[in-house]
Amino acid sequence: MGAWTLPWTSRRSLGLQVGLLVSIGLVAAVLQSFLKLRLGIPGHSSLLWLVPLIAARCLVPLTPAAGISSTSMAMGLYAFGGFNLRWPLVLSFSSYWLVGPVLDLCWVGFGCLFGESDRAGSGLRGYVAWVLVPLAGVMGNYAHLIAKLAFGIIRPHGALLGMRGGVLEFVTYLVFGLASGFLALGIVWPCVKARET
Repeated sequence: MGAWTLPWTSRRSLGLQVGLLVSIGLVAAVLQSFLKLRLGIPGHSSLLWLVPLIAARCLVPLTPAAGISSTSMAMGLYAFGGFNLRWPLVLSFSSYWLVGPVLDLCWVGFGCLFGESDRAGSGLRGYVAWVLVPLAGVMGNYAHLIAKLAFGIIRPHGALLGMRGGVLEFVTYLVFGLASGFLALGIVWPCVKARET
């Protein structure tokens, strides 16, 4: 087991892990549906829904951890009316669901690349995580942006702050992806340090 997981010790814990992941996804759906930041900056809502997905990925050793949470989140968004009803349902659902598998792929890929993972690809260790987890957040937020652009859910903003259309989204989704990764890592860090000692 890697240092970035809770101490799951038995086969019976599989149900507990899945239950925790589903619960975290529902928390993300509630945050996205009912708490509005209204910053008016593209990508800012990831601070509400991406942080729980990254935290779930950090804490649970199942390879599809973020995928399970993002599926739960997308279904919760549908149930709570968190989707924008002007968009087709399948496109709204996909733009949120896709983030989970992207986070899982990043986690496993980064872990293998740096030799910092256990068999399940879940255990990034040490201070390498302070770089890789925020980078996974950026990749997850970009997956959400690309899905929204590809499906025509949003269009790039026009020139703003001297930036050409589309550049603003690229920059703000980068910033909020990094912020989500750092925030999630800050939330799970006490669990990690307690486990390492």
